[in-house]
Amino acid sequence: MLKEFLKRTVRLAESRMIWRQRRVKFGDGELRLLRSRFWDDTEQKIFEAEILPYFRAMGDGVAVPEVIVDAGAATGHFALAATARWPGVRVVCFEPSARQRVMLGRNALLNGVAARIQVEPLALWNSRGFLRFRTHGAISCLEVVSSLPRHLPFEETVPVEPLDAWVARTGLTRLDWIKMDIEGAEIEALAGARETLRRWRPGLLVQAYHVRDGVRTFEACRRWLEGEGYRCEESGAGSGLLVARAG
Repeated sequence: MLKEFLKRTVRLAESRMIWRQRRVKFGDGELRLLRSRFWDDTEQKIFEAEILPYFRAMGDGVAVPEVIVDAGAATGHFALAATARWPGVRVVCFEPSARQRVMLGRNALLNGVAARIQVEPLALWNSRGFLRFRTHGAISCLEVVSSLPRHLPFEETVPVEPLDAWVARTGLTRLDWIKMDIEGAEIEALAGARETLRRWRPGLLVQAYHVRDGVRTFEACRRWLEGEGYRCEESGAGSGLLVARAG
């Protein structure tokens, strides 16, 4: 549809030209975040509600990670916070949305950490291929697992790939944590990461509050990870944030 094409084009152009910023406090410092006119998620209260729970779930005594995978990185708020907390960490960000990737890259430059944030233009899945996709407000999702209203068209097509295949293709040699917020695709993404999990036993932070077939993905993800020898818990009653550590 012409309307959808024009909307995506305007928002992509805006992501390249944004100059407005907001500073949010994190730890003993602060992060600088670009503020879009179409969807502003840079307020301190939003950052604290959406990003801080990951770090609380990991705990103060967590071993310093060297490599983190951020699946569904959006504009990079978690990745920026991770690089601020651990000055030596490298974050590999998987983000299929072109607009979000532009803002992610600019946010990384704005905070002086572009050398430590690697951006991959694809979505994690259980097979290689291409799937229909759209961004709607703060939600970016694949059509096959979407909970968006059915009347919304999915006119974008994005590449998908298992994490195992990506690791084999790129030669990754270490992985300490995986953070996932991929709007219902977490079941397939975990299945596509089986060998990676068995090899390095990284910790996982999975947003599994999404509903498919009337139930949360949390339970399916938990069963699958426990079958792989992980200890799982929900960080906060009803939060849907699944925290998994190697048993």
